[in-house]
Amino acid sequence: MTLAVTDRIKSFKDLLLSFKIEKTTNPAFFSELSEGLQELSPEEKTGVGKIKKRFDYHREDGFLLEGTVNLLVVSPLLELAGFLDEPYQIRSPFGIEIVINDTIETLRGFIDTLVVNDNLWVLSLESKRSAIPVGVALPQLFAYMLAQPRQGDLAFGIATNGDEFIFLKLDFSAEQPTYDFSRAYSLLPTNHELGQVLKILKRLGSVVMEAQED
Repeated sequence: MTLAVTDRIKSFKDLLLSFKIEKTTNPAFFSELSEGLQELSPEEKTGVGKIKKRFDYHREDGFLLEGTVNLLVVSPLLELAGFLDEPYQIRSPFGIEIVINDTIETLRGFIDTLVVNDNLWVLSLESKRSAIPVGVALPQLFAYMLAQPRQGDLAFGIATNGDEFIFLKLDFSAEQPTYDFSRAYSLLPTNHELGQVLKILKRLGSVVMEAQED
């Protein structure tokens, strides 16, 4: 299924014109990336190590295609973060086709979307032929999040193609919604940051739950 809203969103310019949102200039806007992070337990550290070992083994053959990213990385990561149990509810799959035109070929990817508690989204980007950089798909990922029902003033997302993770934040508290996104956190062997990804994901889950309890 291709959502109509993503058909017309191909760039950040399209996103801003369609949704009238603004990229924040406040350096403290996405404080959840560094503040209030909890240290991982020994069990969580062991789990992160297993995910990384499996990923490295399968990644040796090239880019991970189809549902492999979800199987090896996203699902076990969500389990470590506690998102497969109450009070979270995950609805999957939702499909969005991502079309990226470059100088060589048109890359067609697919987002298998896991929805957590309406305000926290996990978006796994898959490609049948080539790896699509997560950053290139961010405008369409934001459009998808903006078009969905939510509770409260904040919404967060995490997007991955298996090699890297990017976190997204939307704030609807002002008349004009604002947004920002993180740098890319790498899962590649020379710069393994999956532990930090898990810390941030758990922090975002806590923020969402606290906001809904208020």
